Amino acid sequence: MINLANNLGEPSQVRESLAYTVFRAAGVPAPRTAFAEVYLTVPGKHEREFAGLYTLIEQVDKTFLKRYFSSGSGLLVKPEGIQNLPYLGTEWQTYADLYLPKDEPDEKSKQRLLDFTRLVNFADDAEFNRSIGQFLDVDRYLRYLAACAYMVNIDSFVGIGHNYYLY
Repeated sequence: MINLANNLGEPSQVRESLAYTVFRAAGVPAPRTAFAEVYLTVPGKHEREFAGLYTLIEQVDKTFLKRYFSSGSGLLVKPEGIQNLPYLGTEWQTYADLYLPKDEPDEKSKQRLLDFTRLVNFADDAEFNRSIGQFLDVDRYLRYLAACAYMVNIDSFVGIGHNYYLY
């Protein structure tokens, strides 16, 4: 699957594609992109009318995960409007409503997300340092932070809590 981005309000038409290139150069998994001139035909109204230059963006899904992580299994979520990783208690549905899983996760994956948020919010320094590597690829996360800082990317996990995935 691909996504078409219309680049509305982006005069250069390359910002999104360039940002994904920066992430990949930093060693962070990011969708591939290409550009497409899109034409529209509506019988009786329009015949091959130019609709604009669009950016084609690879879908983050099981195929994407297999390419970068050698497996498409596991919990993939696309949170919306959540800053940080809040601990929301022990009921999965509370997390599902905010973290928006892309597929129905198994019980082990659900518990892993709950445990991860508990660690981030309540662990002391020693426990956090000892355990974080079990939940997070720290090197890739630091690369992600560096790329976000380089681009001043606030439309992400480290900013307004928008337009990112967790896997």
